[in-house]
Amino acid sequence: MHNNNLTVKIERAISELRRGGKLIVSDINTGTCVLLVASELIEKETIQELSEQSLSRPSIILSSNRSNAIGINVKNQPSSILINKNWSIDDILSLCMPLYGYDKPLINGVILESNKSIISSCLLILRQARLLPAGLMSIISNVKIENINQWAFKNDLLHVETNDIQSYETSNTDNLTMSVKAKVPISYTDNCEIIIFRPKDGGDEHFCLLFGETRNVLNITKHKHIPLVRVHSQCITGDVLESLKCDCGQQLKQSIKMMSQANEGILIYLAQEGRDIGLLNKLRAYTLQEKGMDTVEANMALGFDDDERLYYPAKQILKKLNIDTLKLITNNPRKVENLSSLGINVTERVSIKIEPNKHNKKYLKTKLEKSGHIL
Repeated sequence: MHNNNLTVKIERAISELRRGGKLIVSDINTGTCVLLVASELIEKETIQELSEQSLSRPSIILSSNRSNAIGINVKNQPSSILINKNWSIDDILSLCMPLYGYDKPLINGVILESNKSIISSCLLILRQARLLPAGLMSIISNVKIENINQWAFKNDLLHVETNDIQSYETSNTDNLTMSVKAKVPISYTDNCEIIIFRPKDGGDEHFCLLFGETRNVLNITKHKHIPLVRVHSQCITGDVLESLKCDCGQQLKQSIKMMSQANEGILIYLAQEGRDIGLLNKLRAYTLQEKGMDTVEANMALGFDDDERLYYPAKQILKKLNIDTLKLITNNPRKVENLSSLGINVTERVSIKIEPNKHNKKYLKTKLEKSGHIL
């Protein structure tokens, strides 16, 4: 499929899932088609509607992390659970997300799914929609795959293929364009400008700040100077509200200060809230941390990985700026590895010194011991 058509199609599918609608997902390799609904948005009639439309019994699909969290031992593979007709909505939700004070129902009929299965693609598009990686799914047993588009149109349903879901994130990033550039004086310096990057066919907007001499970067095709770069993921609680639970806002301000004083540098600000699980899920993780979990444990209890971020947008922004070699401001060696794997030459990792407080000591300790940060 042409990239433009692909991204538009997946953006529409994401919107449908986020409003609680049903989505058809098909796998041309296996000839399988399913109906998918986001678990956190189900209503009383959802199970019956799925059963009647697909003529099959719905299942709960879970990521490997959520499966392990509820006692299903899997290794890097999703699972599915046949839904008992006597289960309530809360019974179903208790399997899909932590519900404190609610006893999970007895589970029967667990299937361990292959990572290459249609289940993984369903979970991926849920994550792309910033929804929990847990859904309700039923196999469409009454329609052949070659007739699925006609059936989808007749039933007013959107249809996407697994290949489209798998290709979406890179295709959407390839469509990033510079939409506007403007000078923006800030408290640290008035020699600064902002550039907004927008995907042609929808999706999240990212931006970057150019400091001092780096403002000339677009006029130079070959750079002798190696710029300071900070790739920073959105953190509304830290960056805007100055939350003391994390060090994100402090890292952002310190990076801006460093680049302002050096009179050069690029701050890339990615719309990847909560390590790309979204603000709502990040706050869900906060409530789990209040119960005693650390950040990694909370993310995994919700079904996510420790870090869901992708660095394709950063690579594309750097490409648009004619930058392929840089000094990276970060305490996270994984970030260096991720950018290097995308062809970015990171010549130096520049540390950021942040003083801990009583609210983020556990957070920083988890970063050090479980996420490999160098503090």
